[in-house]
Amino acid sequence: MVKTKFGHLIKEFSFKDYGPGLFRQGTEMNGKFLGYDVNIRYGAYWAAGKMGKAPYQADVHDFDQVLIFMGLDTYDMGYLGAEIELTMGEEKETHMITTATAVAIPKGTPHGPANILRMDDRFIYMTVSLAPELKGKPVKLSDKPGKRADFMRSKYRENVQHLAFTRNGPWHYGPLNQDTHEGAITDIHGKDFDFHMSYESMNKAPYRFGPVPDKPHVHPYTEFLLFMGADPDDSSVLGAEVEMYMGKEMEKHVITKPAVAIQPAGHSHCPLIVNNQDRPWIFAVVRPWGHTGKGPRGYVK
Repeated sequence: MVKTKFGHLIKEFSFKDYGPGLFRQGTEMNGKFLGYDVNIRYGAYWAAGKMGKAPYQADVHDFDQVLIFMGLDTYDMGYLGAEIELTMGEEKETHMITTATAVAIPKGTPHGPANILRMDDRFIYMTVSLAPELKGKPVKLSDKPGKRADFMRSKYRENVQHLAFTRNGPWHYGPLNQDTHEGAITDIHGKDFDFHMSYESMNKAPYRFGPVPDKPHVHPYTEFLLFMGADPDDSSVLGAEVEMYMGKEMEKHVITKPAVAIQPAGHSHCPLIVNNQDRPWIFAVVRPWGHTGKGPRGYVK
């Protein structure tokens, strides 16, 4: 194996079956794996039913968290293909999730249980937790039935983000990059805590990312670039060949399997180039602490 300077920052995923009520094919990136106090889990749900483990009750934790319900129709990313009932808060406010949705959960907020009432198509469920390990505490709520969330006046309306997607067309990045992957992208934000994430469907190659696609750039915040397969029957397949350049040296790495490229604050990275692909896939950028941080930003000469 060729020795590299930045190879330790690119890590492939391993998948396993977590059992009924959980991911039927999922992966976990904990704090030890990522090198930061953050935990990212995702995987495919294959059947309707209660999510999680018995006794299926509300949970609370001492860290902020974001839940993402991600559809896998890469030409219609808002489509989820399922109907999910999610309970929020001590009030047991019930939200119906029927499209691609992110749920921002500030620390100390009870949430759950969740129940997949109907599934027409399989989907990905992801959790991003601002802690190295995903540990929650079951909490007993009132036996009184909760209220269904109102369209405009529910308490947790801003926490439950029904995602809108922007189509990626030619010149999406401006005058220096005419490429398009013919997919769509969305943005996710925290509620009462700093957090940012985007994810997009990758339907076509070749494709180059960024307004200046041939140069590395740097920013003062840490981010994690996720290369995710979009086949819920086999999440271990990416179906693409991607060149990821790391550092000012522009050290070349080729990604062909689902993986994460860890970009510490102040670390130069890119160009990022999709050479070819034989199926659609999903590219996500997770910034657990948002765009906060001090230091250089912009393109590296």
